[in-house]
Amino acid sequence: MRFATARIVLIALAGSVPVTTLLAADNISRDAPVSAMIFGPANPLLADGAAALEAGRVEDGLKLTLAGLQLPNAAHDAAAGHANACAGYVMQKRFDDALPHCNKAIELDAQNWRALNNRAAVHVGKGSLELALLDVLSGLAIAPESSTLKLSLRIVQDHQRVMRDRRRKAVQA
Repeated sequence: MRFATARIVLIALAGSVPVTTLLAADNISRDAPVSAMIFGPANPLLADGAAALEAGRVEDGLKLTLAGLQLPNAAHDAAAGHANACAGYVMQKRFDDALPHCNKAIELDAQNWRALNNRAAVHVGKGSLELALLDVLSGLAIAPESSTLKLSLRIVQDHQRVMRDRRRKAVQA
């Protein structure tokens, strides 16, 4: 059975043009709406990295984002860059590489519900559903009306249900 994975939100670092995207850890979905945070003016490497990630050019996006993170940045720009690096690594299913970037984004901006949502995607990818649930619930405490987080909550709960059903069937067998 194939089921959706937690959603990832790229945080745009472009000027005045809103950049929004919704990405799934399994596949990229460009059809669903999502909120994005827009900062500007920003580090051009971080902005270009966000645009490349949003366009599905994950490898280029990660290179640009990681290079941009090597430069001096305002804390909110660095937090957005780390959240984007996390999202890029999740898109590549490189969960161990993604996690430190999510953690750094949250360390820099504890109110960054998007980074919490991205870290939940890491935890789903690693099979740590309880940690994913904690991150989604923490994000909902910050942004209770977020449709992104509400969908992520349903996805995590679906994963938990599937895992419970599998355990139950294994015990019965």
